[in-house]
Amino acid sequence: MTDKQYSDPMSSKVRVTVCTPKGSCKRGCKEVRETLVEELGKRKLKIVVGNAKAGCDGNCETGPVLGFPDGLFFYLGVSPADVPEIVEETLVHGRIMTSFVSVNPDRSYRSDVFFERHTGQLVAIDDRVCMVDVARYFLAFEAGLSCGKCIPCRLGLVRMREFVERIATGKGSTDDLDQIKVLCDTMIVAPYCEFAMASSRPVLTAVKCFRDEFLAHIEQKVCAAGVCQELLPSAAEKKAAA
Repeated sequence: MTDKQYSDPMSSKVRVTVCTPKGSCKRGCKEVRETLVEELGKRKLKIVVGNAKAGCDGNCETGPVLGFPDGLFFYLGVSPADVPEIVEETLVHGRIMTSFVSVNPDRSYRSDVFFERHTGQLVAIDDRVCMVDVARYFLAFEAGLSCGKCIPCRLGLVRMREFVERIATGKGSTDDLDQIKVLCDTMIVAPYCEFAMASSRPVLTAVKCFRDEFLAHIEQKVCAAGVCQELLPSAAEKKAAA
């Protein structure tokens, strides 16, 4: 079956992304990217290879990860040898290769975000994903699952949601960011069960690996991805700037 949304081989838009950690990668992300660009060039395809934001230590279990923004799915554990077949099957013919798709419920939450619960690995499908919004999403999601039996989880999730909400709406401070880190650390070492530790991991990864995005929301009142509605210019402001 062919899906025209992500199977136009002559498209010049970003239709595939490669996970791009901010530090070094020991899993071969660079090699996969280079092979992908080379294969697309050989076939004279205009497809642009973009960046998937990666929050990991560069040695994750499931990398390298490819993202397909138009189809909203990820391929895991891709090697350079897999690239020609992926280009042929997915980018040219629009077929999803199920051998690369994760169906583990502990790994998939939002369709544009890949998260591995037990390691804290966090990958956003492209640059249009705001990591502050991702932290906001995970806290709302996890709050609905907590039993509330212990204080670190019962109060920690509530307080973190307050801090992240302030940051997302342009009312936060660097103190809020520091408090989020303290709460995440507390929820790792002091809870009754492992839920608090697991639920704080995506937020901790977002804050550690994408601190610059949080600071942009705090200091510049800007959401570069254009996701956090409270920080977007109003119609009047747009008109005045024109």
